[in-house]
This record gives sequence, C-alpha cells and structure tokens, in this order.
Amino acid sequence: MENFFRKPFLGRVGSEIPFFIFGFLLCFCLGCSRTEQVKTGTTSSEPTPPASGIAEQLRESLGKLLQQEEEDPELLKVLVGGDVMFNWGIRDTIRAKGELAPVRGLKSVFDEADLRMLNLETPVVSEKSWDVGKAYVFQAKDTDLDSFSYLGVDLVFLGNNHAMDHGAEGLAETEKFLKARGISYIGAGKNYAEALGPWSLEKKGTKLIVYSATNVAEGKQQYAGEKPGVLFFEPEFLAPKLRSLIPIPIKPKRTFKKGKRIRNLPPKAPVPSASQSPVRGFKIVSLHWGVEYSPIPTKEQRDQAKALLGNGIQVIVGHHPHIPQGIERVGKGIVFYSLGNLIFGSRNSYLNHNLIAVLHIKKGNLLRVELIPIFGKFQTAIHQVRTLEGEEARSFLREIAVLSEDLGTKIRIDGERGWIDLETAN
Repeated sequence: MENFFRKPFLGRVGSEIPFFIFGFLLCFCLGCSRTEQVKTGTTSSEPTPPASGIAEQLRESLGKLLQQEEEDPELLKVLVGGDVMFNWGIRDTIRAKGELAPVRGLKSVFDEADLRMLNLETPVVSEKSWDVGKAYVFQAKDTDLDSFSYLGVDLVFLGNNHAMDHGAEGLAETEKFLKARGISYIGAGKNYAEALGPWSLEKKGTKLIVYSATNVAEGKQQYAGEKPGVLFFEPEFLAPKLRSLIPIPIKPKRTFKKGKRIRNLPPKAPVPSASQSPVRGFKIVSLHWGVEYSPIPTKEQRDQAKALLGNGIQVIVGHHPHIPQGIERVGKGIVFYSLGNLIFGSRNSYLNHNLIAVLHIKKGNLLRVELIPIFGKFQTAIHQVRTLEGEEARSFLREIAVLSEDLGTKIRIDGERGWIDLETAN
C-alpha cells in the first residue's frame, strides 16, 4: 500500500477525482496549445509543448482538486470490513511474529478513513466458559484486541452465529473487553431491546445509524429475547419492530427450516405505534446471511435487500459466506452481499481474495463507494493481511466487476481500486 502513495500523482487519477474532470483538463491543456499556434500564425516550425509539461500541468491541477476533497470538512469516509476471528492461521502468525503481524498491512488503508467498522465473529474471553456442542467454537483473547486499537476500529458487529459461542457469560466478557478499549458494539445484548439498539454518531455533518443482525444461528437459544443473545433477522418479524424507523411492507410469515441450522423466531414484542415518526439519518444495516463459499447471493437475499433499501436503508453490509460476492446498487443505495473475510485464520480451499469498502458520504448522501482488494488466499500463505497490488489487484477487481454486472451494477476500475459512482446513472 505504501508503494501506491509513492507513485506519481497522475497514476492516481480517478481514485478520488471523477474521470470526466481528468478528461476535461487534458482537453483544456491540449486545446490551449493548439489555440496559441493559431493566434501566432505559426506552423510546424515551432515546437509544441513537451508531453512532460502537459503532464505536469495535469498533476498540479488534479493535485489541487484532490486536496480540496481531502480538506472537505463535510466528506465522511466510513470503512467497512468483513469477518474477523483470531484462531487457526491467525493465531499461528501471532505466536510466530507478534500480536500485530496479521494486520500491519492494513494500517495505511484504515488510517485513510474517518470511521471503521467490521464483523467480530468471535467472543473475546479469558477462558472457554461454555460448550455449545458446535463443530467450530471460536475464542479470542483480550490481547487480540490490540490489533483493533492499532487499526483504530470504532465499531464491531456482533450480530452473527459465533458471538454466543461461549454463552451469555462469554458475551458479557466480550462486551467488557470492548468497552475497556473504547470500541462500540451492536447486534447483541442482555435482552432483545439491547440487541436491537442501534449505534448512532454524528460526524462531519452526517448522522449515522447502524444496526447489526443475523439469520444464521444454531438454535433459538442464541437469539436475544428475555435472555442475552444476538439480534435475529427475519424481515417479516423484524420489520414491525423497526417500522418507526424503516417502514418495510412485508406480509407476516413464519418460516422454519429443519436440518443442521434451525431458524427460530424469538418472542413477539410490541409493535411501535404508527404515530412514531421516522428517525432521520444515514442508515447502515450489517447482516450475517447467505450461503458459505458461494459467490452469488440468493434470490431471497436480493428481495430482502431491495425491501430494506427501498424503505430507509442506504447501505447493507453482508458477511458469512467467507468469500466476496457481487455488489448491487439499488437507486442511491448499495448492497454488499458479502465482503468476504478481513482477519480470518481459515485455510479452506475455497478461499478467495476479499474486499474492504469505503463509503464516501457528504451531508447524508452516498457519493461513491471505494473498493479496496485485500489478500485472502491463505491456503498456503502465512496469515498476514495486505492490500493487493498491480495486476493481482486489477484481476481480482475485474472478477468482482463481472459478479456485480450480473446484478446490474457497474464497477469502474482505476489502478488498484474499484469505484461505484452514485452520482451517475448506473
């Protein structure tokens, strides 16, 4: 990532400045040169300005424009990342190279953002306190949160199928360790009301309201109700609870699936009064959903996403598949069905590279999405997460662009970053 910032500025055109500005400046510089020749009546006997001079003019002009955006007091950059746990390969790297070794390659990317959010898919406990009989039970240590402090993580999503791996005691200890570090959390709590409660913050002229929920869990005992648990996501049930915030027109329906994963609805809670007015703000929902190791979201997910984005939600941040999926633009909103993993110790043969997304928001409006590809093929590599560079980055971004185009969304690839411009037609 450091090499990216050492490149000449011209190499970064478009990563922060819309491409049409670059084209305009190029035409302007060339046009001025041509006009000057006509006015003086010269022919080819007088040399034209060297290309290096034109390039220098472009760098200077674009540099000023970029500086204006970076200094914009109302431009808010919100970074969102995928799944995080510290077992297996991550633990091996920590033991061999130190606590921060797995994440040092992400530092510069996280420093570019104003706020940073990710999915914490593991309890943080001092010792194993509860056995749920699961095939995979994750456990992080308090010292593992050093990496969050190092990266400046502001908020973690607990609405997932591993937050309750060590029961209510493990959840309480996780909350204690996060609070001690000044890291906020959502999507789980001592009861349903606490798990439902959003994280809200006003910064740079934008009020953010963020929720976290899951529809993947091993049983109803993990869902918050009168007892501690995670926030259960089933649109026909959750929609009435959020109606004062997100009026989703979905007919009531209860579905149960038999098999390894059982989806049980928690006890019904009172429906908010219709007189309650919607809460204004830029709303983000983190959803733990989908099919593991599938690059394609289900039709059910797409229908649910469109219902949410059509009724008050601006961004959906998805995870659980452990590989990235296509991105879908719905009006002025965005659905990341899955960003894949962020810091995850697996060596599964299906692993792919992953994505970090940065939301560029101004006055509550999503202007553009920046896509940063990160290394994720850890089948044999040591678990040290880094940004992808060169052709490796471009090739992976083209793969994501194809998946997204199948969902009707265009991604512009500029160097080692992908972009979705919300100010233009899709």
